[in-house]
Amino acid sequence: MAEMDLGDVVLSWSIRDINDDDLYRDKVETIPCKFKSVDHYLQSYRLPLIEETRSDLCSCLELINEAPSSKILSMEVAGKSGLYFMDVDFWDNGAGFSTETYTARNGDIFILSSLKPESAEDLNRYGVTYCLAMVTEVSLDDEYQKGFRVKVAKDIGLEEEDLSKFRHAIFLTNIMTNIRIWKALSFDTHMDNNFTVIKSLLAPTNLGDDVCGICVAQDGSLLPSLTEQLLSIKLNQSQLDAIESVISAVRCRHMNLLKLIWGPPGTGKTKTVSALLWALACVKCRTLTCAPTNVAVVGVCTRFLQNLKEFNEHIDENGLPFSLGDVLLFGNKYNMDITEDLQEIFLDFRVDDLVECFSSLSGWKYRIASMVSFFDDCVSRYDMLLEDEGNSDPVSFLDFIKKQFDATAIALKRCIMNLWVHLPGRCFSRDSVVNISSLLNMLEIFGTLLCNVDLTEDCLKRALGCLSNENSVCVKPISSIEKELDGARSSCLKLLKDLLHSLNLPTGVDKNWVQSYCIRNATLLFCTTSSSYRLHHMEIAPLDVLIVDEAAQVRECELVIPLRLHWLKHVVLVGDDCQLSAMVKSQVCKEAGFGTSLFGRLVMLGFDKHLLNIQYRMNPIISLFPNVQFYERKILDGSNVLSPSYNKDYTCFPFDSYTFINLTDGREDKEGTGNSRRNMVEVAVVLHLIQTIFKCWKSTGKVLSVGVVSPYSSQVDAIKGRLGKQYDTCDGFHVRVKSIDGFQGEEDDIIILSTVRSNGRGVVGFLADNQRTNVALTRAKHCLWIVGNARTLYKSGTVWTDLVSDAQRRKCVFNATNDTALCKLVLQVKQDLDELEDLLNAESAVFSNTRWKVIVSDEFRKSFTKLKSSQLRREILQKLVKVGGGWRTPVRNLDVPGVSNLAKVYKIRDLYLIWSTDLEKSEERYIQIIRIWDLLSQQHVARTVQRLENLFSMYTDDYLDHCRGVQTLGKLEVPMVWDVEHDIIHYKKDCRVDAQEEHDLVDTSYTMENSKVRESFLLMKFYSLSSGVAKHLLTASDGSEIDIPFELTDEEKVIIQFPVTSFILGRSGTGKTTVLTMKLIQKEQQSLIASQGLHLDGDDLSGLDEKDIVPLKDAGEGFVKQVFITVSPKLCSAIKNHISGLKRFGSGDVSDQPSILHMHDIIDDQEEFTDIPDNFSNLPHEHYPLTITYRKFLMMLDGTCRTSFLDVFYGELQSSIDRGHSNSRALQTFIESKEVTYEKFAATYWPRFNADLTKNLDASTVFTEIVSHIKGRYQASSPYISKLGRQDYVILSDKRFSSLNSEKRDRIYNIFVDYESMKSTAREFDLSDFVNSLHTSLVSEGYNGDLLDFVYIDEVQDLTMTQIALLKYVCRNFKEGFLFAGDTAQTIARGIDFRFEDIRSLFYTAFLSETEAFNQGSQQGKQVKLSDMFQLTQNFRTHCGILHMAQSIMSLLYFFFPSSVDKLNPETGLVYGEAPVLLESDNDENAIMTIFGEIKSKHGSMHGFGAEQVILVRDDATKKQIVDLVGKQALVLTIVECKGLEFQV
Repeated sequence: MAEMDLGDVVLSWSIRDINDDDLYRDKVETIPCKFKSVDHYLQSYRLPLIEETRSDLCSCLELINEAPSSKILSMEVAGKSGLYFMDVDFWDNGAGFSTETYTARNGDIFILSSLKPESAEDLNRYGVTYCLAMVTEVSLDDEYQKGFRVKVAKDIGLEEEDLSKFRHAIFLTNIMTNIRIWKALSFDTHMDNNFTVIKSLLAPTNLGDDVCGICVAQDGSLLPSLTEQLLSIKLNQSQLDAIESVISAVRCRHMNLLKLIWGPPGTGKTKTVSALLWALACVKCRTLTCAPTNVAVVGVCTRFLQNLKEFNEHIDENGLPFSLGDVLLFGNKYNMDITEDLQEIFLDFRVDDLVECFSSLSGWKYRIASMVSFFDDCVSRYDMLLEDEGNSDPVSFLDFIKKQFDATAIALKRCIMNLWVHLPGRCFSRDSVVNISSLLNMLEIFGTLLCNVDLTEDCLKRALGCLSNENSVCVKPISSIEKELDGARSSCLKLLKDLLHSLNLPTGVDKNWVQSYCIRNATLLFCTTSSSYRLHHMEIAPLDVLIVDEAAQVRECELVIPLRLHWLKHVVLVGDDCQLSAMVKSQVCKEAGFGTSLFGRLVMLGFDKHLLNIQYRMNPIISLFPNVQFYERKILDGSNVLSPSYNKDYTCFPFDSYTFINLTDGREDKEGTGNSRRNMVEVAVVLHLIQTIFKCWKSTGKVLSVGVVSPYSSQVDAIKGRLGKQYDTCDGFHVRVKSIDGFQGEEDDIIILSTVRSNGRGVVGFLADNQRTNVALTRAKHCLWIVGNARTLYKSGTVWTDLVSDAQRRKCVFNATNDTALCKLVLQVKQDLDELEDLLNAESAVFSNTRWKVIVSDEFRKSFTKLKSSQLRREILQKLVKVGGGWRTPVRNLDVPGVSNLAKVYKIRDLYLIWSTDLEKSEERYIQIIRIWDLLSQQHVARTVQRLENLFSMYTDDYLDHCRGVQTLGKLEVPMVWDVEHDIIHYKKDCRVDAQEEHDLVDTSYTMENSKVRESFLLMKFYSLSSGVAKHLLTASDGSEIDIPFELTDEEKVIIQFPVTSFILGRSGTGKTTVLTMKLIQKEQQSLIASQGLHLDGDDLSGLDEKDIVPLKDAGEGFVKQVFITVSPKLCSAIKNHISGLKRFGSGDVSDQPSILHMHDIIDDQEEFTDIPDNFSNLPHEHYPLTITYRKFLMMLDGTCRTSFLDVFYGELQSSIDRGHSNSRALQTFIESKEVTYEKFAATYWPRFNADLTKNLDASTVFTEIVSHIKGRYQASSPYISKLGRQDYVILSDKRFSSLNSEKRDRIYNIFVDYESMKSTAREFDLSDFVNSLHTSLVSEGYNGDLLDFVYIDEVQDLTMTQIALLKYVCRNFKEGFLFAGDTAQTIARGIDFRFEDIRSLFYTAFLSETEAFNQGSQQGKQVKLSDMFQLTQNFRTHCGILHMAQSIMSLLYFFFPSSVDKLNPETGLVYGEAPVLLESDNDENAIMTIFGEIKSKHGSMHGFGAEQVILVRDDATKKQIVDLVGKQALVLTIVECKGLEFQV
């Protein structure tokens, strides 16, 4: 594996590999303290590095929904195998709500996927294509950097045509540091092979005592001189000793020496390193200073610059600023906080400045030459100016010279100063230094003289040698100012010309040359250990010393990178092994010792550490415990902290300098899906303490810094979220909140430590870590206040037991219960927490007592369920409850654009809740409600609010005025109510699908944003907020769809509340199925209430208000028997799952139970219902409500009869038959083989008919006539007659509009006779035979099964009259027990031909005629009134472009077939859309082939198609052809199969 690159290893992983914590468990071995060889040393770290990389990626996958992502615009092969050029759209920072813009960098790991995943599990879904990719090269345009080159695993076999599968790029992490470590561990040929130092570290002895006596004797005179200068910056003896020991060691040319400097908190470690670096620079030792993090490097570099200025007092003997050319900081500028002071030494800024200075066109030579030209030719320039300006008002000569001099001199000075500051001192000879100093001085003098008030133009001209006294009529004496100007000019010219020849500096070089030049010539270099990798690829002079700051935090394998640098001789490790070690994520690596630093390993081997033993940070009362606990009392307190004045400004605060605030009422809970914890009671106390400190500070007027630290990131986030930017504008008062790990190396005046843990078991988690505790206790300078539960910490048996005991012994414990303000605060927080917990209680009055009805959108639901933090979820719901109760925030959270003043934006932590006031019509009144639109990060708020403004612009003024109305009750807002005097029109206009209003589509296009239908605010689902909905939202694990009742339209409510049998017409997508399912669930609830004997005074149960839904329990024998029937197995399955979900919701079960059935699964009609008996007799209660296909209904009805129609076909399978039970698969297959479908009729029967009979007729028309009219026409007077007579059939041509005349009908009847004969001979049957046989049996035998209470028939147009008539036997509740829904324009079942009026007529004659009320009414001469048909016109599925096309087709059908299709009002839509696209194929081109390619995917992956996209085909034969062509790349369904389903594309 060593031969492989780490990137190749990573790219070979699958998502399952990354998530497998045991992938390398058996391969990673414990890292020893001593090693046998260099190879053994390097080999020991390779597998742990791979495992740690895997673990890092695994943790990133957990937050993939918050990761930066972008749409892939294009991917192209980039030459070598596995390399591709990729161009992406602008990056979206995801749900992580980060304000920083992501920028791709080399070493970034992406997931390229066919979809944007919400979780890692999404990538393993059927049909999803993904792979890992690594960035290897980014474009040079940093401002608009979107393109880069990526590398993928070579063995995944991506062909060029497969690249279009990848639609999204999701950033995971950057592994560049690990790649560099891997190369250092793998004998990389591009790195220096200096293993001298590493060999000395394999099995080392105490090298710290090895000092070369020869070199010490030779340098005896040097140390005293350096020591004398070091004393000027007030170093203590331990610091001086440390520096002297290092200087003595590094001057040695005979040995490789290693030194350990131990710097406990506050002992001046960084100051010591800075002084050491200055001393090393003095002795000309080229030194590389590394640290594990950018923050640490910047910190030590900043401190060094400060010390450098103290040593040199800014100005040298030549009057020039101190040159910084020998000091260089380099690294990733995007990750480093480069201050203005650091810009002078940071490589990127230095290179930019020097490239300009070395430019041929504007560099140092040009600037000097320009200055020379000014002094020589300024007069001629002025003359040229006069000639150019002509007669216009010319500028004076004096002003011209001043302006020219200033411009030229300033540019020259800037260039010279940049050279002086950025180049090492050795680049300038001593003469050049003197000349530069003199030149700058003379230019200053010349400029001052030009501004002298006594200077005239004639004087200036004479001084510049352009006006001679010899030609003057009256000779004037030379003034002193002329002499001075002339002298300054002459001096400047001489100095300029000398510099032009003496400066040996380059010109016309590029950035790369300058970069290499700077690194090659610097004496002191600063970078991270990872960035030191860059030095391996440069030809630089040998490095003498490597200093590693924070060495105890660096993994040893990472140090291999700088340790291998060319000719490196000496190493100085500076750190504290009693503080935090390197971060390791993998538990396997932790157990193997992967996080052990070289510093730590050497300490374990008994190496001496040079201790810095005086601390200057902490008040002695703070330092006492950590000194005793962690440093064996070896640390002394500095004179500054022992001074009485050190803490005198901190006596006004409520607590002493060291106080443990005992909070017994804290509540810890886990945050999100991880292990991070929080304690909201402690959060409130911390904020209270900060506020108290602020009040005390205001009277002092001095600068004060407050740091809040906690071991848990969730606690840090909670405190930050509530603190906000409250104190950001308070000059002199600084507050920062960090984790303990993030605070290492930092200090503040006051530290508040929130320990979080509060439990009765004494469990404190990783708070028990001594190193972490040490860091937390040693950050404060003047005050340390620890907030925690003393009992929990004491019982832990860790260092915290000792700390609590010590605090009690020293009387430093303060009980929060003794403070009135804290007690009140804690009680309030606990009350709020109790309310949050109450959100999960189904019996809670939290929701039922709200003044406002609150409805939340589907988009809000999706955003909400993506949140990992359970606490944040509860807080958001609590905010909704408050808003529903009438609370309104007085704070303006965000400037909201727009003129409607309807959209409101409330901030909740880093998120923003978008809501508005709306209206709802309830009974005979209008009432205001609250509509929650979404929950967003700040970057997405503006767009959403603008979309809402577009929506509100469609509202009528009357509607807007009612929405804006405000009514208050005290400090609360309450909803306004209006009696219905007239309808309040909602929209100014509908996007109606009518040819005359086609222009309206264009008018509304901007209003609707051309948005996708699923993103439309107008068609969005809304859910009424209740305890059930809240429980689902709080427990949902992802953003998947849920089955909970959503808000219905007024049109739908009217139909559901209609008490009698109804007929519902509506085109596809108008909500027919929704009405059926909601009414079914409503009946379930009513039945339950009745069976339980509940009495709800005045409650109207006719509406489906979700608040009225009662949990479903076993209702015994009194349960309602309902059946939902449809023809399509796929639609039936979808409805069954939906109803099941609604029942679970009603029962209080909101657990995620995703259906095992997916759209791409093959659904078998019989297998879907194997758990349901083929019998209606004594059907168990748990099967209701029954959701079945019509075919299953027939099987059950047949099983209920005493004799079965199928008996004659069973034959040899008779022995395996169990009447009334679901039949075996073999038997079902056998029966299906005997059934004559249209396909069998057309293929087998039609060719055998007499050609004279079939002439000018097609199989489809004949089959329709046979099934629908000859065998399917129900005759109420003679239901036992299974067919229409010839004469009755032929005369149909006279009774109904038909294209079939009597002659054709006669021939069709002859075909029917032949068909029946052939069918009988073949022992086959068709569905009409089955249905008519059931009619005969039920008439003769009667129905012996359970009577149903309610029957719901969806897509009823796909049934014949005789098929519908069978329903009357199983349900006698004719008055109110039936709900028929469909659309004859969508009749797709072969052989079906009727209209809705036929169904109403059938219901009248075949159903109502058998009721007593009907018979009594007939006897009295009264006519039984049949209910009107309801029509649904609002389309919720598609946009106006498609609706317009559909209506144009319907208009043609109305015109040509007026009696075949029910004429309905045009559908309305509110979402603009373009007309559908027609793909025309040229010649023999196949459009499907064009889309999916000539060859099916080798991996069977989806080609961007999934459950939301489908290819629809005419019939099964075509389906087979397309499936053979595209394989599993797309979902292919027939028109029949897709009935009732919906897709995006």
